[in-house]
Amino acid sequence: MAVVAIVDTGVNLKHQDIIDHLWRNSDEISGNGKDDDGNGAIDDVHGFDTFRSSGLKEDLANNGDPNGHGTHVAGIVTSLAPKARILPIRMLDDRGNGVLSDALFAWSYAMDNGVKVINNSFGVVGPPPSEFAFMEEAIRIGMKRHRVVFISASGNDANNNDIIPSTPANVPGMISVGATSSDGSAAPFSNYGSKTVDLFAPGENILSSNAFSLTERSRKSGTSQAAPMVTAFAANVLLKKPNAQPLVVEKLLFKKAKTSPQLVRKSSTGGALAGKYVIPSVLAPDTSMSRRLARGSTDPLINYGRFIGVVDDTHGMSQQDVAAQLNCNFTNDVEDIKWPFENIAVFSLGEKAQSRARSIDKAKHRVFAEPLKAANILDEVKGLNLFQTVEWDAFVSLSNSDF
Repeated sequence: MAVVAIVDTGVNLKHQDIIDHLWRNSDEISGNGKDDDGNGAIDDVHGFDTFRSSGLKEDLANNGDPNGHGTHVAGIVTSLAPKARILPIRMLDDRGNGVLSDALFAWSYAMDNGVKVINNSFGVVGPPPSEFAFMEEAIRIGMKRHRVVFISASGNDANNNDIIPSTPANVPGMISVGATSSDGSAAPFSNYGSKTVDLFAPGENILSSNAFSLTERSRKSGTSQAAPMVTAFAANVLLKKPNAQPLVVEKLLFKKAKTSPQLVRKSSTGGALAGKYVIPSVLAPDTSMSRRLARGSTDPLINYGRFIGVVDDTHGMSQQDVAAQLNCNFTNDVEDIKWPFENIAVFSLGEKAQSRARSIDKAKHRVFAEPLKAANILDEVKGLNLFQTVEWDAFVSLSNSDF
C-alpha cells in the first residue's frame, strides 16, 4: 500500500471520490475524544489538523475541508492512483492561509504514519529558501530515513522561480511542478524556471472532486492541480516498487516526462507528464483572472513569536537537553515543547515566557519572542551553539490558488 499525504486545507472525508481511498489509523477509535494510540493527536482516524493538533474533524464545514482546495487536489490523486491511500493533513485555514512551520508538523505526522509521498500546495514567493533551512533539513531527513518523495506546486504568479524563489517549491529535494495549458505550453499563470521547476503537468480546467458536495465534481486551474498528477505517478511507482528510494522514483518520473520545445527553457527536464498519467486540460479559462502579481524578493519575513531550530548533532545535544536549556531549567513558563520530527524543534511562547524573556537576563538568553531586533536575536541564539541555524517563521497561503 502506498500512502499519500495531502498537506492542504483538509479533505471532505465523505465525498464519494475520497471515502473509499482514505488511510485509516487502525490504532485509533473514532469519536471517543481520546488519544488511543498515544501519538499526541486525539481521534486521528483519517488524518490530522495542525490547528488543533488533533484528528481531521468531520464537523468542519463540508466534512473536513472548509475551503475546498484540498479535496480537489485529493480527488486528482484518487482518480489517477486509485490503489493509493490518502492521508489528509490540514495546515491552511478556510481562507487558504497558514504558517510555514506548520508544514513540519504536517510532514512529521505523515512520516510517523508511513507516508511515502507528500503533496504540498502552499507557498511564499520572495525570500530565498536559505531563509528556511529547517525545511531543507526536514526534507533531507525525510528522504534519507523515511524514503519520502516530496512534491510541490511551483506557484501561480507567472514568476520565474530561478530569479524570485518560491518556497517550498525551490527547497532542495522538493520536486517542483508547473502547469500546462490545453495546447501543451506553460499555462499563463504558472511559475517556471529552467533550474528550479522540474517538470510540468496539465493545470487548466481540471475536473476533480467538489468539497461542497458529496458526489459532484468541479473544474479548477492552477499548479495545485498539476502537482497531484505527479504525486499520483509517484504513488503508482511505489505500489509496484514499495522499497524504491526517492531518487529512483524521481528518475522514473523524469524519464516519463515528454519533452517539448515549449517547455525546454521553462523547467529542468524540459518536459511534462502526459497521456495515461494525467487528467487532461480542457478549454482554457480567462487568463486575466488567472494571473497574479509576483511579490518582490525584498518582502520581509513575518515573525509570529515562534522560531524553528535544527538541533546541532555535532554538540551531542539531545532534544531533552535543548528543552531543558530553553526552559531555563527552573521555570514552566514556556508552553510544552513538542518535538514533532526527529531533530526539528518548533514551539510557541506563552505570554509569561515572553514577558520573562524581556525582563530576566537568564531567560533572555534562552527564550526569544521580540521581533524588533531579529538580527541580534538570531546571532544570540546561534551563539548558544545549541542549533545549526535558526529562522523566523513566515506566513504562507495558497500561492497555488485555483481559478
